[in-house]
Amino acid sequence: MNKEMNFLEKSILATIVYYDIFDYPLTGFEVFKYLINPLHVIGQLEDINKTEFEPMNNISFSEILKALEGENMGEIVSQKNGFYFLKGRGWLYQERIERQKIAAERWKKVKKVLRFLQIVPFVQMVAVCNSLAIDNSKKDADIDFFIIARKGRIWFVRFFVTFLVWVIGQWRHKKSISGKICLSFYITDEFLNLRSLAIRPYDIYLASWVHQLRPIYCQEKIYEEFISENQWVKDYLLNFGKIGNSYHLKFKQNKTLVLIRKVSEKILGGWVGDLKEKIFRFFQKNKISRKMVAHDIPTAVVVSDKVLKFHENDKREYFQEEFLKRLQNTLTIDNN
Repeated sequence: MNKEMNFLEKSILATIVYYDIFDYPLTGFEVFKYLINPLHVIGQLEDINKTEFEPMNNISFSEILKALEGENMGEIVSQKNGFYFLKGRGWLYQERIERQKIAAERWKKVKKVLRFLQIVPFVQMVAVCNSLAIDNSKKDADIDFFIIARKGRIWFVRFFVTFLVWVIGQWRHKKSISGKICLSFYITDEFLNLRSLAIRPYDIYLASWVHQLRPIYCQEKIYEEFISENQWVKDYLLNFGKIGNSYHLKFKQNKTLVLIRKVSEKILGGWVGDLKEKIFRFFQKNKISRKMVAHDIPTAVVVSDKVLKFHENDKREYFQEEFLKRLQNTLTIDNN
């Protein structure tokens, strides 16, 4: 390497290294959008004097492109048709193209499912998360939904969303996984800040997960409120909140279903809804408790009236360790 990497170069490298874990090469704009804060990351590798780096709070897209084409990056990063990846990983370009084709078909299915979900009362937001959110779908992967329910109605929403997805034959369960809808994460609109769910001391996966969310159905300004409540992500990702994720799906809402939903919300907004919520909570919690197992990550599975999170195969610790290991192998840190 010709010279010690500066703040921006280390930020770019950290970003490319992180997405390399998922076999996902990035465009220049995606590097800009998902730009990782190297000070926060490097501090996990060893104790450094952070004052030796000059922070850059307003990095432009043109600066990203210039740095990507610089000599330091050229020794570590390759490029093909506008996609950047670590040297020796050129096969990722074609892999991304193939996964984008799979994702395009999955988005068609999401649109069909969404037409049914618009009838469910108290759903504040439905977002696509994980691999499909960045069009990186494998053939055997499912489709992950993240759902925000109105305060005091999370058990009601979970029951009816699951029921509808099951009725139309798209519910992920047992061995029926590929292309099916996974409904494993719900929160209420009083629990928009997800920081308490992060693993310590460092959760690059959850921060990136929040940034990658693709809202596909929203009531009022709930997505904007969600972003506002999760400003802690800026500790990890420099451009979080600056570049929003536009609604991916445009579909014509069914006026009859929307009317049914609104009328149902009025009827179930008071004591009748409270009673039904208690009934749904009782039966669902009993069923969940019979299947609950201990997990190394306390926030892998969360069952409460504000959060329903069922990630028994939570791999955040693996992603954290793998990211730091790969970064350690590629990033030169000046210890002087």
